[in-house]
Amino acid sequence: MSDIRLSRTHSLSSEEREVVMSALIEYLEETLNATVKRSTGRITFKGKGYGGHVALDAGTVEGSVRLGVMMKPLKGVISREIGKVLDHYLGAA
Repeated sequence: MSDIRLSRTHSLSSEEREVVMSALIEYLEETLNATVKRSTGRITFKGKGYGGHVALDAGTVEGSVRLGVMMKPLKGVISREIGKVLDHYLGAA
């Protein structure tokens, strides 16, 4: 498997972080058909050919995705798309 790791800083309030986490869960479930588990400040997800987590704390968001063999050739494209989605959700709150 191949790893993608991303991190961003943010200035979201606790309430804004909650909105972002809910929106990200919805995106993962509905758009990517992933199975999502949530704990305080953390989302763990798994889909066909990938799995990972996102942790959203005060001031930082960090995530990683493990790609299966079939997804490995798309690592660059997937990494850029993940960055866009994170930027969108962090800027939307």
